[in-house]
Amino acid sequence: MTSTEIGGTAGMAASTKDEVGLDHTAIAYGIAAAIAVLFNTLLAWVKDAYDPLNTAMAKTLGHHWITHGVAVVLVFLIVGFVLSRSSADWINSRYGAVYMLCGAVVLAALGLAGWFLLV
Repeated sequence: MTSTEIGGTAGMAASTKDEVGLDHTAIAYGIAAAIAVLFNTLLAWVKDAYDPLNTAMAKTLGHHWITHGVAVVLVFLIVGFVLSRSSADWINSRYGAVYMLCGAVVLAALGLAGWFLLV
């Protein structure tokens, strides 16, 4: 199997130098996932700190965590769709979106752990 055939599978695109990297749509949704992870953390902080928002979210879909989850999924889908339709190359690095997502997950985990330890 040639490197072009390998690069064309599983959302990968091969470059002219036989380097394999993520294609535009994968990068767009990787960035969207990083944004959704950070939005999840921010929403958890605000929701816990501002009780009227927590109450409103509980009334919206029956429980505040259901509304929270739906909001995070919508952020992911909308941002991913918008970025995937744009013509700009958001990240020049082959795996920049992966590194961005990993960094966002670590930052969000530390942020949530710190929040719940302090509150």
